[in-house]
Amino acid sequence: MATELKKVSPSVYEVTCEVTGDAYKAAGEKALAKLVEKVTIKGFRKGKAPIDLAKKLISPLDLANETINQSVNPAYQEVLKMFNLTPNFQPTVDCTDFKDNSLTLKFTIYTVPTCKLGKYKGIEIPMDKVEVSDEEIEKAVNQSLKDNAELVLKEEAAAMGDTVVFDFKGYVDGKEFEGGSADNYSLVLGSNQFVPGFEEQLVGVLPESKKDVEITFPEQYIKELAGKKAKFVCMVHEIKAKKEPELNDEFVASLGLAGVSNVEEFKNHKKQELLNAKTREAKNKQFAELMAEIVKGAEFEISDKLIAAEAENSKKESIAQIEQNGLTFDMYKQITGLDDAKFEENLKEAALNRIKEYLVLNQVGADEHLTITKGDVDAYYENLAARYGMKKEEIKKILGANEQGLVSNLYQNKVENFILLNNLGNAAPEAKEEAKEVKEEK
Repeated sequence: MATELKKVSPSVYEVTCEVTGDAYKAAGEKALAKLVEKVTIKGFRKGKAPIDLAKKLISPLDLANETINQSVNPAYQEVLKMFNLTPNFQPTVDCTDFKDNSLTLKFTIYTVPTCKLGKYKGIEIPMDKVEVSDEEIEKAVNQSLKDNAELVLKEEAAAMGDTVVFDFKGYVDGKEFEGGSADNYSLVLGSNQFVPGFEEQLVGVLPESKKDVEITFPEQYIKELAGKKAKFVCMVHEIKAKKEPELNDEFVASLGLAGVSNVEEFKNHKKQELLNAKTREAKNKQFAELMAEIVKGAEFEISDKLIAAEAENSKKESIAQIEQNGLTFDMYKQITGLDDAKFEENLKEAALNRIKEYLVLNQVGADEHLTITKGDVDAYYENLAARYGMKKEEIKKILGANEQGLVSNLYQNKVENFILLNNLGNAAPEAKEEAKEVKEEK
């Protein structure tokens, strides 16, 4: 089989091959046998007529087309083997020449992307130093009080921070518009759930009162309402205010935190929470910077088709998320000011970055011979069991159905930690200790 290989773009090859001799003969015989099965001749069951008789009833064009079809897969497999190509998509194929004893096929083959690493160890990007101030601890404690506040009815006028329970109907040009009304809606004043200017006008309303709120929709809004004036007729039912608990040992005990029974222990608990959160954030920042450096120094072969496919998947997910939030895709574009071209450009750029990072992680793992063993998986189950006070077998029963996904996550974590441990530079000793732990959050 005569062949010619030509690289047309990154990870894309054109291969022209001529099918002749025994390969062509075999394809022709298979084509004829398949077409004969569809021929009906009086006196014979369908597909059982002698080939010589049936052949006379088969169109030469149909036989040629089927011969081409029967030639494609054997030729394709031979081409992949000959040039050691690993496909990433189904190829496109054209028959560029057909004769009585040969045919020529041209395959466009999209191969899996590749990555050639540059420097990926010894990059001096330290983890930021992590500190927690007394002010931050106090703020966290106060937030806990707010989070545990009760809503109590009040008869006084509504103030910022209060919750107003009300019905409302919206009108534009004197006509009620779709999506502009609700009953018994609970709105926290100052939460900025509504368009600018709305919530401020409810400050001062009393329970069981009526209030007309007049606003102008922003210019960057859904097309039907952008820039238009509207009036909302509001019927206020209830006003609720938050009543925060007192910070004392009784409140702390009510939270049911393990090993925390008084105010001082609660403050230490909050300090540790903040330290943990800041440490995760610092590790993630360090890792992102490391990956950016490694990606910058690597060489990639990535087809445009793969980038487009990844971007298309992201687009579907984005649109689904937008619609879950109660908007149409067109409404989202109007609000954000994005047009189709810019939206697609952003998706492709993000897709390319994701692909590059994925390739780098896989290549580092391959070059360093990193693997996940049965012991690694068992250790993960045991750690979870200890954390949640369950038996290992119970955890395994819950997660075992998706063990392949678990192994994939553990492998990625192992590679990420390898990168961190080999690129800490002049990081502080405590940062090095943090990096030794298997990452469970990104």
